[in-house]
Amino acid sequence: MAKVILIANQKGGVGKSTIATTLGTGLKRQGYTVLMLDADTQQSLSKWRASAEGLPHEADIPWVERWDSPLIAEKIQKEQAHYDFIIIDSASNLGQKGDATQKIILGAIKSADFVLTPVGPSPFDVDGSEDFIGLLRDIWARFGEQKPPVYFLINGIQPGTTLGREVSEYVANTYQLPVLNTKLQLRQAYRQCVFDGSSIFHVGDSQTKANASAFVDEVLELSGLKSTRKKEAVTK
Repeated sequence: MAKVILIANQKGGVGKSTIATTLGTGLKRQGYTVLMLDADTQQSLSKWRASAEGLPHEADIPWVERWDSPLIAEKIQKEQAHYDFIIIDSASNLGQKGDATQKIILGAIKSADFVLTPVGPSPFDVDGSEDFIGLLRDIWARFGEQKPPVYFLINGIQPGTTLGREVSEYVANTYQLPVLNTKLQLRQAYRQCVFDGSSIFHVGDSQTKANASAFVDEVLELSGLKSTRKKEAVTK
């Protein structure tokens, strides 16, 4: 059964879609089967996948399906037997009580094995995540356990600075929730990937690729699916 990873935060501009492309491509390049569900009406993932069609790196890019539908939980249940991972890119909007947007995010949360919540490297970004974490806490209270668990991911760190550690400490103090050890670096190459349907593993320098690989490996450890099927990523 596929491990379901939801990438979510109602705070916009924190890099959810770019993180999804990095994770999905990194997992596929290691030999895992990956389905990506684009649950955002902006369709960023769908456009990214379309841009890869016919290009040499297309074989590395996971399949993406647009699925901004309240029936997302049923879709996940139907597909779980066919993939190792299902990655959901959610909208920057929690919706209103009972509307389609809220039904989508609630369906995705309830289907997820765990949630990655990206935040930018500032207290403003961390504080801007309060509504989403509040929604998770409501769900946890209802079921009596922190399920699905959430992990913060610090995104957009300038290499060689202590900002990543400082923001991690601020997150931990603010929410009392775990933060991934890997902090994704701020690199112009991530923007290039959006235009040509590629990933950081195709256009980044060696340091940036190593940073992205560390992120993918940390997520693999969390999933419990890291196995001998992992193969060396091809450097292109």
